[in-house]
Amino acid sequence: MMRTFFERAYERIRKMDGELFRIIAGAVVFAIALILDLCRVDVAAVIFYIISFLIVGAEVVVDAIISVIHRNPFDEKFLMSTASVCALIIGSYAEGTAVMLFYLVGDYFEKKAVHRSRLSIKALMDICPDKASVIRDGKEMTVPASEVKVGETLVIRPGDRFSVDCRVEEGESDTDTSPITGESVPRPVAPGDEVQSGCLNINGMLKCISIREQSESAASRILSMIEEASENKSKEEDFITSFSRYYTPAVVICAVLLAFIPPLLSMRGWVDSIRTALTFLVVSCPCALVISVPLAFFGGIGGAAAKGILYKGGSSFADMAGANIAVFDKTGTLTSGEFEIADIYAEDGDTAALLNIAAAAETGSNHPVALCIRKTAEGELSVSGLSEFPGKGVSAVIGTERVLVGNRSLMEQENVRVDMKIPPNSVIVARDGRFAGYITVKDRIKPEARSAIAELIRLGFKKTVILTGDHEENAVSVKRELGINELHASMLPDDKYKYIKKLSGSSDRVMYVGDGINDAPTLTAADVGVAMGGIGSEAAIEAADLVITSGNLSKLPEAVKTARSTIFIAKTNIIFALTVKIAMLILGAAGVVGMWGAVVADVGVSIVAILNSMRTLKK
Repeated sequence: MMRTFFERAYERIRKMDGELFRIIAGAVVFAIALILDLCRVDVAAVIFYIISFLIVGAEVVVDAIISVIHRNPFDEKFLMSTASVCALIIGSYAEGTAVMLFYLVGDYFEKKAVHRSRLSIKALMDICPDKASVIRDGKEMTVPASEVKVGETLVIRPGDRFSVDCRVEEGESDTDTSPITGESVPRPVAPGDEVQSGCLNINGMLKCISIREQSESAASRILSMIEEASENKSKEEDFITSFSRYYTPAVVICAVLLAFIPPLLSMRGWVDSIRTALTFLVVSCPCALVISVPLAFFGGIGGAAAKGILYKGGSSFADMAGANIAVFDKTGTLTSGEFEIADIYAEDGDTAALLNIAAAAETGSNHPVALCIRKTAEGELSVSGLSEFPGKGVSAVIGTERVLVGNRSLMEQENVRVDMKIPPNSVIVARDGRFAGYITVKDRIKPEARSAIAELIRLGFKKTVILTGDHEENAVSVKRELGINELHASMLPDDKYKYIKKLSGSSDRVMYVGDGINDAPTLTAADVGVAMGGIGSEAAIEAADLVITSGNLSKLPEAVKTARSTIFIAKTNIIFALTVKIAMLILGAAGVVGMWGAVVADVGVSIVAILNSMRTLKK
C-alpha cells in the first residue's frame, strides 16, 4: 500500500514542470524554516530560509544580474531581487524568502495564462495540413501542400483536411467549416462548390481542383492576419509600454530616497528606513499591468478568431467597442447575392405556365436571373431554336410558339407592345409577338440579417444605414424588412466614400460593413471597417479592420460584444492595479504596510488581473 502511494507520488513529481517543482520544494523548505523559527531554533531556521531562497530565487537573481549587464536593469526581476537580497542582509529572512516564493507563484500563473492563450492561437494555426494527395500522370501521390499548383486534381478522403482552396469536381460530402468560419453546422458540398483550406471532409470521397496555391489560400491568409494582429498594439497596450518605461526608474529612485533621507535627517533608524524602502520596491513591481493588459488583447484576438472573427490588432477593439452607427452595403452583405422569385404576372392568369415557358427559353443562359427562374420552375418543356441577345435576353421555340424572355429593349427590338409599367428587376415574357406577362426577381435577404440588426440596436447603435448602388425600388423592401433607419440608393463607390467620410467626422463612431472590391475605399474611411464573407475579396480584407470569414451577419453583434468585453477587461485591470499599487505605495512609504503586506498585495493583484484577462479566451 505504502509502496503504491510513493510510486504514484514519484510519478506525479516526475511529470511536474521545473518551475512548479521549484515552487513546491521551496514552499516545503520554507514551511520547515517557519516551524523552526517558531520553535526558536534560530540557526537551523536561517539555514532553511537560505536554502528555500536559493531554490526559488537563485534563477531570478541571476536573470536580474544579466539584465543589469545588458543595461536593462529596471524590470520586475531587478526589483524583486534587490528587495529580497537586502531583506536577507538586514536579517528579515522570512520576509526576504517570501518575496521570492510568492513572486515565483505569480510568475507561474502568468506563464500558464500566456501558455493557455498561445494554445488557443496554436489550435487555429494547426488547421492546415502539410501534405496533400494529388493525381499526377494518372497516379495518386502525396506531396508537400506548398507544392500543389493551381489546376491540379486532389483526392480528399473522409477525415482529411483541405490543404488548399479547391473546387469540387467529383463526389458529395459534408464539410466542417468551423476552423475558418466559426460555423458549427456542417456544410454539404457537391460538384461546382468551392471549399476553403482548413475545412474538414466529414463523410464522402471527393476529387477537387486546386484554385489557389497554399500561400494564397484561406487558412494561410487567416494565420497571417492572426500573427500580424498580435503585433498591432492597442492604445491600452501602448500606455502600459510608455508607463513602464518611466515608472520603474522613478520607483527605484524613490526607494533609494526612502532608504537614505530619513536616517540622514535623523527621522528614522537605518534598519527601519531600509525595510520601508524594500517594501516600497516590492509593492512597486508592475507585473499585473505589464502582463495582464497585453494578455487581455491576446486572448481577445484568439477567442474571436475561434468564432470566425479576425481582428487585425488590439487597436481595432477600441474602434469596434465605441461604434454607435452601423452602415451597410446591400448586395452580398445584407443580401445573399442569390435571386428568388418575388412576383409573377400572367396576362391569361396562368402564372405556373408562364414560369415554365420562361424557364424552358432560358435553358441555354447562365445569367443569375435565368438560373433562378429555371430553379423555381417545376415543369419541363421541349425547346428548340435557342438564341441569345447579349444584354437584352433570349428567344426560343417551344412547340409551335416563338417565346421571348428579356428586358424592354428586346421587346422594342422585336416589336412587342408592352403597355403596362414593369417593376424593376423583372424579365418580360412574350409569346408569338404578344406580351404574355413578367417575372420579378429579388436578391434574397440573408436569413440572419433581421435578428443581427435588432441585436445591434439592442447593443446601443443609434442609427443603421444602407448605402447601395442599386435602384431605390429594389432596396426599399430590404430597408423595410430589416428595420433599417436610412437608405441611400443609386450610389457610386465615390458617393459612399464621401458619405462615410462626412459621417466619421462627427462625434459618432461609424462602423461600415461591406464585402466587395468597390467597398474598399469606404471601409478605409470608416472608424471601423468590417469585411464580410472573408477571404474572397482581397481589397476589402486589406482595407478592413476586422474580417468575418463566414459572411454570417450574426457574427457582427458577437464582434461588438467581444470588443467591448476585451476593452472593459483591459481597462478594469489598469484601474484595479493602479489603484491598489498607489494605495500600497503610500502605505509602504509611510511604514504602515510591511514586507508581508507588500508581497500579498503584489502577487494578489497580479493573479487577480491575470485571471480577469483570461476571461477573454471564453468562446
